[in-house]
Amino acid sequence: MRYTTWAAALVAIAASISVAAAEPAVAAADQPAISTSADPTPVPAATSTDPRTEYLEAFDAIAGAWAGTSIVGQVVGTAAGIAVGCPLGAVTGGSLTIPVPVLTPVGIIGGCVVGGAALGFLGATVGGIVTGTPSLANAMSQQYSSLHARGLIAQQVPSAESTEESK
Repeated sequence: MRYTTWAAALVAIAASISVAAAEPAVAAADQPAISTSADPTPVPAATSTDPRTEYLEAFDAIAGAWAGTSIVGQVVGTAAGIAVGCPLGAVTGGSLTIPVPVLTPVGIIGGCVVGGAALGFLGATVGGIVTGTPSLANAMSQQYSSLHARGLIAQQVPSAESTEESK
């Protein structure tokens, strides 16, 4: 389960980075850099750290945010899926075995199990997505900003053609 959450976080990070990098705010070469801070004291350079460790910590923070908030949705979705799927499966399994009356109870029980499992799984998936997405988006934004501030994610450099077109 942890690897699935981690993989989903990686896919979401890749998608958000590609969207964020599509329209970067880049100043032209002839524009001076403007500092918006009120305190003119220079900021000390960050100590060099292992980029791999920084990325793994960011991924763990994102996966933790997803896992922490999607659990409630998964539990509620599973319960709702079982509550709907079991009766639906029992009616379907029971009606399919009516021609052989001896198998009708088996069809009802088997249909309940299959229907509850199928809709319980779908309910957990949908519930987890609904409750986990807001915190996932927030965590991805925070981690992207943190990695960008440390210089581990660079800003997209405009091509020579796009700078000539803007002149």
